[in-house]
Amino acid sequence: MDHFRNIYTNKAEAYHALIAAEDADGNLLPALQAIAPLAGARVLDLGSGSGRIPLLLGGLDCTIVASDLHYAMLREQQAQRERVQGNWPLVQADGRQTPFASGWADVVTAGWAFGHLVGWYPDAWQQQAGRAIAEMQRTAKPGGTLIIMETLGTGVLQPAPPHAGLAAYYAWLESEHGFVRTAVATDYDFGSVERAVELCSFFFGEEMAERVRANSWSRVPEWTGVWGKRLRD
Repeated sequence: MDHFRNIYTNKAEAYHALIAAEDADGNLLPALQAIAPLAGARVLDLGSGSGRIPLLLGGLDCTIVASDLHYAMLREQQAQRERVQGNWPLVQADGRQTPFASGWADVVTAGWAFGHLVGWYPDAWQQQAGRAIAEMQRTAKPGGTLIIMETLGTGVLQPAPPHAGLAAYYAWLESEHGFVRTAVATDYDFGSVERAVELCSFFFGEEMAERVRANSWSRVPEWTGVWGKRLRD
């Protein structure tokens, strides 16, 4: 099984422990709010995982629906939802074909999800990612906003696509689909070097763990690309 599929299928609790340490300075929410008004908005979060975006938007009185392909991730999100006494719906669905009504959402988000299609479908990622973007467009209302979040590097001091496949995907989002990118610093703060090594090894692999050890990082540099697009009215 693919490394990331295995995590999303079997290790959702550990995954959430990783992402709970991310965005130490709280830069992500202001970056999203600069793209679209979120307070009181209807938000559909595709590839919602263990709840990063619903938890981030929790204080904005949004109407949120969270969807993910992996049941284990939604089960972890349910636990996180209960922890914060939330009540947003959780729906298991593939982001390329969802059960949601056309034109329902003011904002459709997809965080750290569709980039995996590059690795999972190396010879057909444009077709697969195109289906996902078409689904975002279908479920957003006229004049609504689409927001895609993907990695721009972990353990690096300047934002950049981690490999050529993601570089091609990001360029395609911008040139073919009209998304506009913002780079946001979303450093992890793990509290100790030992914890940083443990969780970085789990998700990013031993090479990253060695970099964390070598730099004695309890705070690991992380960059997130935020791509926004407003639809026509």
